[in-house]
Amino acid sequence: METRPLIAVTLGDPAGIGPEIIAKALPGRALDFCRPLVIGDAACVARHLQQYNPAVTVHKVSRLKDARFEANQLDVLDCAHVPADLPMAQPSAASGRAAVEAIRKAVDLALANEVHAITTAPINKEAIHLAGHLYPGHTEMLADFTGTEHVGLMLAGGNLRVVLATTHVPLERVKALITKERVETILRVTHQWLRQVGIDHPRIAVTGLNPHCGDGGVFGDEESRAIVPALDALRAEGMDVTGPHSADALFGRIHHTSCDAVVTMYHDQGMIPIKMASMGSAVNITLGLPILRTSVDHGTAYDIAGQGVASADSLVEALRMAAVLSPTAHTAS
Repeated sequence: METRPLIAVTLGDPAGIGPEIIAKALPGRALDFCRPLVIGDAACVARHLQQYNPAVTVHKVSRLKDARFEANQLDVLDCAHVPADLPMAQPSAASGRAAVEAIRKAVDLALANEVHAITTAPINKEAIHLAGHLYPGHTEMLADFTGTEHVGLMLAGGNLRVVLATTHVPLERVKALITKERVETILRVTHQWLRQVGIDHPRIAVTGLNPHCGDGGVFGDEESRAIVPALDALRAEGMDVTGPHSADALFGRIHHTSCDAVVTMYHDQGMIPIKMASMGSAVNITLGLPILRTSVDHGTAYDIAGQGVASADSLVEALRMAAVLSPTAHTAS
């Protein structure tokens, strides 16, 4: 009986490095631990394989049961057409449409238990907006496609798991978004996910928003107004949460801190330390979804798209994480 999980791999933005890293990483580096099925335009994948991995050819399928998962072929569920003359390294409505269509197809397969997990190559926010899909990013899109109310963005790598209370929003909006309800919600989502992956008594450290956690209100009151009340409420329920911690002090000693995850208040507060600690091997995991989704820890990298220098390491790690976390109870094809 086949035990390797079946993972749908979305092509990402075809004008970025997604097709390149897929061509470099698949199928060879992943076949030991999973069965990768690319979701996207087969012709686009074929062009990139010819350039970056010519020993492998595309096996175009329209049904999952026709996939072969062989070392010299890359199975591609053909959809999300990409114009052959699509310009590289720039956002367009065409690239945005292709990226979103592939994601929607992968989500549908996961919701139907036809695949165990999905792993996504990066998308470009401007491109998907040009295509009429006004999501801030993957996380919010996946929440909409799955009908999920509360989700969280986690990056895991090295000895760290970092979750963001706010994600892709302008810094000027973060202050208003840090409410007691929001902090409680992201902590509950994080706690539940940690329990699901086998941590019986999760320990979660929480950062403040302001320098030195506001220094008693001198630098801001979000800690006393929102974060501390949220932590007090959850501690009263028996949840093991500590903080608020000054982010610089916490991440400066994180190797000596006993916690299973850190919840931070805004994007760069959490992304910078986790990416430094993981040295490019971090994996993006969406918490709260009814499906398992992992992703690379980088963007479309238009600055190097089409140059052949993109690393596929993060994609391999994202696939490996998806394989490790895949629920064995599923009965994927």
